[in-house]
Amino acid sequence: MARNVIGCGILLLLAAGFGWTQQAEKNPFTRFEDIAEGRRLYRLDCVNCHGMEGKSGRGARLASKFRRHGGSDSEMFRTISEGIPGTEMPGLWRDAEAVWKILAFVRTLEESGTEACVAGDGDPRKGRALFSNKGSCTACHTVGMGGGRLGPDLSFIGAIRSRDYLRESLVDPGKDIPPRHSTVRLVDGQGGRFEGVILNEDGYTVHMLDRGERIRSFVKADLRQLEKPKESLMPGYGGLLDETEMSDLIAYLCSLTGHDVSAAR
Repeated sequence: MARNVIGCGILLLLAAGFGWTQQAEKNPFTRFEDIAEGRRLYRLDCVNCHGMEGKSGRGARLASKFRRHGGSDSEMFRTISEGIPGTEMPGLWRDAEAVWKILAFVRTLEESGTEACVAGDGDPRKGRALFSNKGSCTACHTVGMGGGRLGPDLSFIGAIRSRDYLRESLVDPGKDIPPRHSTVRLVDGQGGRFEGVILNEDGYTVHMLDRGERIRSFVKADLRQLEKPKESLMPGYGGLLDETEMSDLIAYLCSLTGHDVSAAR
């Protein structure tokens, strides 16, 4: 009986400690050895999307103090442990101590960070005009409250992507396609052809957002053809824009940091 009581007491103490680390406002694991362990865990769980230096990859740039979903220790702990709904950022299955140590390492990336996107010699005002007119970017991309839904929201793109990444995406948009914007083409039972991005798919059905931003659902068994090509709906702009226009457009994209999107539209 006494052993059972002692065992229950230990479990309660462990649970209390776990709850405390979850609810802490400040990171309780910031020693050198904590950062070293956080680096090891980051390499296992985070590097594929964010890069080892936090400067590149599919995920948000971490070598920066900008945090769209909150920059305090408690807010970042929640982001790492729970993920961000509606994005590619999943929650980690690690325990609270491991998450805090990963955060301790991420803080070191912030210190080495510079401005995510450098405008260079481009003119953002001319770039905004290209974005809306010649480039027709608003047909697929949202900035603030305006624009389309087929492509990623660009309201914060200048805070989370580098100039080189943006240029590469403009020249070769199919090189790095976010899973939430994967292309789908299909032919239904009546011969109707549809193209857009996949919203959801299982073994029996596929749901898509077509080029007219209409949500369409299909039973796979009724389709004549279903293709998921490894290419983007976005055209490459290398042949459409000259070097000056490309620089202006990138300068505009670099200016989109979410602070004043009304002025950016």
